[in-house]
Amino acid sequence: MNGDRPEDPGDVWDDEPDAATWTDDDERRYQERRAVERRAARRRRLQTSFFVLLVLLVLGTGTTAAGVYQGWWEWPPWQGDDTPTPVRTVVVCPTPQITAAPPEQVTLTVLNSTDRTGLAAQTAEQLQARGFTVGSVGNDAAGPIEGSAVVRHGPEGLLAARTVAAQVDGAQLVDDGRAGTAVELSLGTAFGGLRAPEEAAVLTQPAPVESPAGCVVPTQQPAPTG
Repeated sequence: MNGDRPEDPGDVWDDEPDAATWTDDDERRYQERRAVERRAARRRRLQTSFFVLLVLLVLGTGTTAAGVYQGWWEWPPWQGDDTPTPVRTVVVCPTPQITAAPPEQVTLTVLNSTDRTGLAAQTAEQLQARGFTVGSVGNDAAGPIEGSAVVRHGPEGLLAARTVAAQVDGAQLVDDGRAGTAVELSLGTAFGGLRAPEEAAVLTQPAPVESPAGCVVPTQQPAPTG
């Protein structure tokens, strides 16, 4: 140095020497002090920046927690897309068990096993009025039947035979192994006429079943077989 102090109006020294007596040692001490002041200023700026970041972090964390608690959004944010949708189990109500065929689906032969003339023909007309299809009318070659009636059928004609038997009080079902669904009604010596249509209809209703609470009724009912 040339003994001259650099012009710096902002610096204030308590023991500031005169410019005329400014030495190299004074300059060195001046620069050291300036370096200390600059480091202190940087430290204050860093502390201020750290404090601001800390405040922002606290505010952000609090806002996120409040949003999750209030249900504004989900956390973690990717959880919503991968969460499986609950599957509702549908319970179908059980279908009542079919115990007899509708009269419209029954074809039968009416036979007379007694000595009462015209009994089979008269009974056939009454059954036709109830919706049955009567294929033929005649006498029973097997001989007299002591009961009210016998309904002969095969495995495939069981439901039809039940419908026919419901028309006669005391009628007995006999599976003779015949093929198909057609049945045969043979009137016996104790035959006193057909049951009332309403009473016979009750006997051919599907068997009731217990349905669980909240079950769904099927839109289509299965067609009766036999």
